[in-house]
Amino acid sequence: MLNRKSNNLLFAEMTIALLFFVISLGVIIRVFASADRLERRSQRRVQAALYAQSIAEAYSVSGDVQNAVKLAMGLELGEFTGETNIVLDGEEVTLGLSETENDTGAGIYSELVITFSDNSDEPLYSLECGAYIPGGGAAVE
Repeated sequence: MLNRKSNNLLFAEMTIALLFFVISLGVIIRVFASADRLERRSQRRVQAALYAQSIAEAYSVSGDVQNAVKLAMGLELGEFTGETNIVLDGEEVTLGLSETENDTGAGIYSELVITFSDNSDEPLYSLECGAYIPGGGAAVE
């Protein structure tokens, strides 16, 4: 009788230990999955920041959105009418461009808002830049 009781206790103890390890495994897998999502989002943010800064730098020299995007990312915009959204990276990231121009009499001052957002429309990175083109033409040809 004593041997049977100790076997039942051992079985119960082993079952509890096994349940503990199964629950621990589930928690660990969840932590690693969460870390992977955060790491991918961080990579997208860094890449968006680099692209936005490159576009802004090229735009501030010439005031040409199409040329700036082509230089920075190698993308052809086609017809740009002041605002556009481009889906990038397998529909995970969207590039938004919005340009406004103000004629100052002595030249044209243009502002460009560059926004990268993820597929849930949450902003990854946003940057505003400007370019002044004197009345005689582009500052740099």
